[in-house]
Amino acid sequence: MSTTSLTKREPVPVTISGITLYCESFKASAVRDISESSTVIGGTVITNNSSRSTKLIFSGRICAEDTPADFIFNFNALVHSASALNVSYMGLDFNNCRMLSYSFSDKGETWSDAAVTLITADTITRSVSS
Repeated sequence: MSTTSLTKREPVPVTISGITLYCESFKASAVRDISESSTVIGGTVITNNSSRSTKLIFSGRICAEDTPADFIFNFNALVHSASALNVSYMGLDFNNCRMLSYSFSDKGETWSDAAVTLITADTITRSVSS
């Protein structure tokens, strides 16, 4: 039986703050906040309607040769700052992202497990190819 794109997918490299994460799992989630109030006659009316930030979770591996200490150093600094960064993934651009959290697990192999959670209030756009 031959391997197809349905049975095998290569990790997708994504660069976040100068570090390449070979992404094996990606999740994006967003919600809308709607406030409702009751009317005098027992109905409902929407009193506030606003979008919330989009949460992005990138999980995968970092090559040990790519200095994993830089990952911890750079991402720890981003968690403690208000610096914004831009990330492109799967033809989508996520701009003005803030670092919400990261995790790093070194098991003494040629790679380390890592996960990065970003949040952005900006609209997601498609990358433009030239």
